[in-house]
Amino acid sequence: MRNFMTRQRAISAVSGFVIFAVIAYFIATRKTLAFDTMIREFIYHLRNENLTAILKVITYMGNWQTVTLICCLFLLIPKVRFYIGLPISFTAILCTIIYKALKVSFQRARPDITLHLIQQGGYSFPSGHSFTNFVFYGLLIFLIRQKLKNKTIANTVTVLLSLLIFLIGFSRIYLGVHYPTDVLGGWALGLCLLMILISGVRFLQKS
Repeated sequence: MRNFMTRQRAISAVSGFVIFAVIAYFIATRKTLAFDTMIREFIYHLRNENLTAILKVITYMGNWQTVTLICCLFLLIPKVRFYIGLPISFTAILCTIIYKALKVSFQRARPDITLHLIQQGGYSFPSGHSFTNFVFYGLLIFLIRQKLKNKTIANTVTVLLSLLIFLIGFSRIYLGVHYPTDVLGGWALGLCLLMILISGVRFLQKS
């Protein structure tokens, strides 16, 4: 295990999984109502026309169409095809399989449709946007930081993509299509998978 994953990544992976498991337990036993309601009411009070327009754009940046486009762009560039294109494409597919299976397993209904500011079907937990984009953009940050020699640019990319990860998750609550625990659960499980994938990439690079 030490040869595959550092202690810090192992702790992060386990922590993410435990947090996800706790949230999943509370959802399965229907004990999240008060927490979800408190956070949602606070966020819904922030709603206004301008912010809604911005967050609609941001949430669409987490859609499968956007993720697919980014994968295709990196796959089309020969210099980064194998180093970045293939890993993030594999990640996008893996995340989709995992979150769809979990949604069917939990079958949590989305918030009332009257609260939706965009059209969204399917089950609610975990948030596929939050989970997929945490892992997808997180791995992209890792790979770009390895490739870029200019630390200023690397740090700028890290901040921007990290902010995007947060805002995509936030937008799902704001737009009324997810509960806060859907997003938190997606991020927690995303942290677990991201640490595993980063460790896998590092292991393959060394072998």
